[in-house]
Amino acid sequence: MVRSAALQVPGAEVKRQLPVAWDFVMDDIHPQSKTLTVRLGFYKVGKMQFISHLDLQRFMKRAFVRSGLPIWFSEGFNPHPKMVFSTPLSIGIQSECEFADIKMTAPVTPAGVVDALNPCMPDELQLFYAAPPVHKMTDIGYASYDIRITHPKNSEAMAQKLDALFSSPLILTKKSKAGDRDTDITPLIKSARTEYDAASQTMTLHCLLSADNANFLNPEYLMRGADRDLGLTFEDPTIAWYETVRKDIFLKDGITPFL
Repeated sequence: MVRSAALQVPGAEVKRQLPVAWDFVMDDIHPQSKTLTVRLGFYKVGKMQFISHLDLQRFMKRAFVRSGLPIWFSEGFNPHPKMVFSTPLSIGIQSECEFADIKMTAPVTPAGVVDALNPCMPDELQLFYAAPPVHKMTDIGYASYDIRITHPKNSEAMAQKLDALFSSPLILTKKSKAGDRDTDITPLIKSARTEYDAASQTMTLHCLLSADNANFLNPEYLMRGADRDLGLTFEDPTIAWYETVRKDIFLKDGITPFL
């Protein structure tokens, strides 16, 4: 079972420095649409992990309206801001590093964007970054996660078994747009390392998983493999649960942070 826990996220210091002294310039504005694209970095933790993607879009739209920022809205009967999000995030997974691109009709300082939007959003959904995009969304290759496991079977030996499980062929039924099919997910795992903390008797799985459009791997599949092959079941939430947090997003080399 997945159990939620609110994270203490220290804003911009977590991943990327906010370029507060740098202003957007008129040259960034697209000559035809008269808009400029701004990339927002935000975290989504605590209770906000349980809202759907559509609910997230509604949250952001309302925040844009209340903020008074020069957000570009589509024309027509139902005007709405155009938002492009980075990688999928399943319900029940927290994230310290999410991205969305929006369009604006006038230059605003990065600090001005963050200062205007954050008071309009819940404490568990806050911006830590705003700047013109450096990379394309299609440049994303990997996402890192921490999975903190509480289970009666936790031990140093079990941590080693988890590492061995994810370094050898692991065939699971993976869902895709083309339908369900048996897939070896190991090639989609760039790295997986499990730490056992004897004091708290918890295990933390640090993993770097494929996150591009064609080969996205949900971290939930790793827990399904651990359930099936190692008996790490989570049927009784009073004694066994895990918490998954997305830590960062990288380019296709798995090293360079996405900006």
